This record gives sequence, structure tokens and C-alpha cells, in this order.
Amino acid sequence: MEFGIFLNGYIPGPAAHDRASEHLMLQRELELAIKADKHNWKYVWFGEHHALTEYSHMSAPEVA
Repeated sequence: MEFGIFLNGYIPGPAAHDRASEHLMLQRELELAIKADKHNWKYVWFGEHHALTEYSHMSAPEVA
């Protein structure tokens, strides 16, 4: 059985326009990816969309 994780960069409400909140969310999601890798999960998938307010703030997920 393979396990993976999907991370979509969710920041609800007004915090979506706050740079510090966005930075914290990106750090948190990268930490989850590192933990998944340490536990031999098969993949991490970061959502990529453009011009959304509360979701998918990572514009180049393949770099992460």
C-alpha cells in the first residue's frame, strides 16, 4: 500500500492577505512534507492554482 499527502495551502478568511500568515502556512506545509518523507510516504502533492485567495498559494510546487 502506498501513502501520500495532498497539501493545498489553505489560509481562511482575511489571513489570506497577510504575508506573515502565508509564510507560516508555507513553512507548516513543508514541515508536513518532510515528516511524510521520513515516514516513507510515497508522494507529496502541492496544489497549484493562480488567482485564488484562500487556496494554493504556492506558484511553483515542483520547486518545493
